[in-house]
Amino acid sequence: MEKEYIKKNLKQIKQLLEEDSPYIAKERIGFLIDELEPKKERQYRSRQGRSDKQYESNLKVMTYGCFGLGAILLMMILWGVVTNG
Repeated sequence: MEKEYIKKNLKQIKQLLEEDSPYIAKERIGFLIDELEPKKERQYRSRQGRSDKQYESNLKVMTYGCFGLGAILLMMILWGVVTNG
């Protein structure tokens, strides 16, 4: 991050404090700190704490289950066509 960007943000925060807006200044400082810290890999909420390995395993099982259901439905349709002609 560039020095000028940080300096500009700090000046704006100082101005907010002078204008008696401490809540907004606090939020801006928090955003600036978050930008300075190294980024973590994002965990998606839909995983609900599951690891990548477990998530991929669950997706494979779901895929196989959907293929199985599709095969059963296809066999039922074919059976109906063959028996009812």
